[in-house]
Amino acid sequence: MSSFDKIFLVDDDKIFLLTAKFSLKRVFPEADIQSFSNAEEAINRLIQEKPDLLLLDLNMPVMDGWTFLEQLEEKGSAVTFPIYIVSSSIDPSDINRANEHTHVMGFIEKPLDEQKVKALIEG
Repeated sequence: MSSFDKIFLVDDDKIFLLTAKFSLKRVFPEADIQSFSNAEEAINRLIQEKPDLLLLDLNMPVMDGWTFLEQLEEKGSAVTFPIYIVSSSIDPSDINRANEHTHVMGFIEKPLDEQKVKALIEG
């Protein structure tokens, strides 16, 4: 089983951030989990430090997940960590776009729970 020491959560839903953090802590009790409700703030942090895993929502105000991924590339931030889209969207075009994106490792349907976290790391 893989281990992630630093995990970034990017989502505007504060309840999701709390429940996702809880699920992640159950699988990775020692992990440093940083949550961002503002995608731009997350990008600025990514320029300074790299996580071992990034979980990204698609539907956010100001900057959505797709724009976040574009900005990440434009800012020249080397993506050396897995990115998973975590979304309540069941739109097949979102799922296909996520699966085709160079830096996205997969698409996880909300809610994120302990079983989905374990499935994510087991491949």
